[in-house]
Amino acid sequence: MLVSIWRYAHLALAIVSSVFLLLLSITGVILAVDAVNEKIPPYRVEHIETLNLAQSVTALRKVYPEIIAISVDHNQFVSIDAIDADGNTVKGYIDPNTGRLLGPQLNKSQFIQWVTALHRSLFLKVTGRVIIGVVSFLLFLITISGIVLIVKRQQGVRHFFAKINRDFFAQYFHVVSGRLFLIPILILALTGTYLFLVRIEILKKPNQTIEYPNKMKEDIELEVAKFSIFQNTKLVDLKTLEFPFMEGDPDEYFVLKLRDRELTINQLNGSLHKEVKYPFTALAEELSLDLHTGKTNIIWVIVLGLASLNIVFFIYTGFVITFKRTRTKIKNKYKPEEAEIVILFGTENGSTLFFANQIHKQLLADGQKSLLLGMNQYQCFPKAKHLLVFTSTYGLGTAPSNALQFEQKL
Repeated sequence: MLVSIWRYAHLALAIVSSVFLLLLSITGVILAVDAVNEKIPPYRVEHIETLNLAQSVTALRKVYPEIIAISVDHNQFVSIDAIDADGNTVKGYIDPNTGRLLGPQLNKSQFIQWVTALHRSLFLKVTGRVIIGVVSFLLFLITISGIVLIVKRQQGVRHFFAKINRDFFAQYFHVVSGRLFLIPILILALTGTYLFLVRIEILKKPNQTIEYPNKMKEDIELEVAKFSIFQNTKLVDLKTLEFPFMEGDPDEYFVLKLRDRELTINQLNGSLHKEVKYPFTALAEELSLDLHTGKTNIIWVIVLGLASLNIVFFIYTGFVITFKRTRTKIKNKYKPEEAEIVILFGTENGSTLFFANQIHKQLLADGQKSLLLGMNQYQCFPKAKHLLVFTSTYGLGTAPSNALQFEQKL
């Protein structure tokens, strides 16, 4: 009975969310391919992990008289928005050691922007985000119910990764691939749900702002290379560094944006003027986005792409299994009190029922008073002369759910 409840829950959740899951899976595969393509251009500089911000800013100022901002993206490509010595605007990827321009900034194509919007909100704005969030949570529930069904099938957690007995391809693929992509799909579901909660501001916490008095004398000026904050900040930890609009103006500041905080820095002496600490929800959002998109690691994004593709096949094989299990319709002409031949069946995937039903039909066609019932429906049959039992185990010898009560009733 418990197995049936989990199976029906698994099926019901899949039916409710199948269309949306199909859309999310297909768009997820496309976005995964795009994320892999993003990493192909050779804009990542070797040994970037050893560079600090002081070294890079000093080198870049020698090449670009006016710098508006420098940024490091999730691929660790360093980009700049600046004006060169000839007065030309420069926007593109650079070598942070020398300032050499490596190539133009990569912009998303119209198609990828369209796919991203479809994946995030179905073009329905807030309503679409709510739908996507709910579907992400349903995917989590589907995964959990699937885990329970595999545990039941394999007769316990310790046999979870044991060999799967192959009944037919759809069933075999559904179980094996489910185990293989269990963790990636769980992560996709959980991070998708969390991002939804953050984006619609159900989870929200204000930033913590700290003002720092200037302990250094106003007339003391330091070179950028000697700013302790810049020296202690690795370039790979940078998100964006905004430069002061007017160089030499004490009221203009560097704005340094890191993953966990934002710092406002005196441009003359490098002292910390203000610090804004991001709340845990913002940090968790950033981590969830990285895990959900795989944008920081090419291997992980490939795994996510395969997991998304696998969800498409999950939906297909799941409905094949359901069709195979429910395709056989039982037609009984006689009641239990009238039947002379009783056929009992125990089946998990419908195969055994199919054969039992063929015998049942032949007996009826021959004029016999045949009755076909599940083994759990066993009772007293006062006129029965013959009792036929068709049953089979599944998984690692587990009894089918519609035969679990037979021994007790017998």
